[in-house]
Amino acid sequence: MTAVEARARDHLRARRDQLAELVRSGRDERLLDLMRRVDAALGAIEVGSWGVCTGCREPIEVDLLDCDPLACLCLDCLPEEDRRALERDLRAASRVQRALLPAQPIDDPDWEVAYLWEPRGAVSGDHVDLLRPRQPGGALDLLLGDVAGKGVAASLLQSHLHALFRALAPARLPLAELLGQANRLFAEATAAASYATLVAVRLEPTGQAEIVNAGHPRPLLADRRGVRPIEGADLPLGLFRESSFVGRALVLAPGDTLLAYSDGWTEAEREGEEYGIGRAAAAFRRGLGAPLADLLAICKQELDDFLQGSPRGDDLSLLAIRREREEREEREEREEREEREKAP
Repeated sequence: MTAVEARARDHLRARRDQLAELVRSGRDERLLDLMRRVDAALGAIEVGSWGVCTGCREPIEVDLLDCDPLACLCLDCLPEEDRRALERDLRAASRVQRALLPAQPIDDPDWEVAYLWEPRGAVSGDHVDLLRPRQPGGALDLLLGDVAGKGVAASLLQSHLHALFRALAPARLPLAELLGQANRLFAEATAAASYATLVAVRLEPTGQAEIVNAGHPRPLLADRRGVRPIEGADLPLGLFRESSFVGRALVLAPGDTLLAYSDGWTEAEREGEEYGIGRAAAAFRRGLGAPLADLLAICKQELDDFLQGSPRGDDLSLLAIRREREEREEREEREEREEREKAP
């Protein structure tokens, strides 16, 4: 059973339980008909015939199945009016998601920050956010996460996660406590099978950083020791209401670079072969001398070269953070000196 089928099965079972409660409270032919359709879809999943268009016998688009696991026609076979309405909805959802992303470039005097966010389809389950723009002398908070699943269903949960963190941000909680609060609210408001992995990073002007990893792939750090993954992860968000999280402290020297990513990078496959953390780390290492936007472009290009035209199976997000090479005092002194030299 594929991940798409398992996700649809869990969703349909939950819907059937809800329908059964409604039917017990009073016989309604419309509810009974819907229950029969749900039962038929569950049976099709078990025998492997679910997700096939009854018109052309081709696979139905995954985004469409995420919207409606009872769909029996692909986009090409939908009536023209229905197809246009669905395409309008997906375009609108895509615009909403992109509006939630941080503006680039992310301007900060002590840190260079850049990200890449590429949905597999119209919408994404990946989460990239500048949670708290830094106040003078304060910290910069960045998030990169990945909601389980794909398509429209994952994008709705991603938007919910975005709203949760934005609602909690004004309290200025310690980073581990912030994730604990978000986890509790996410677990209470979503289905039992819903969860998200996430890396949160808090950056101080001094070069100190704190990382909390909620079940996410290990970020890569490039410093004087080379390129290595940052170990340690807690449970994903949403699995258990009372999960706790632990932060890991780092000190980044000028020029050190941190790279967080979604598993759409390392787990991309071509003919059954995974791109893998080794290729990812090598691409990261080759781009270290470039500005962060170029570094991310190098990482993406090397993935594309590996795939050789094969479609990506997942959303792709990369978040790069570099400690500025000049300390603030040195930069201010240099700028003052340049201003004096320009003066007549």
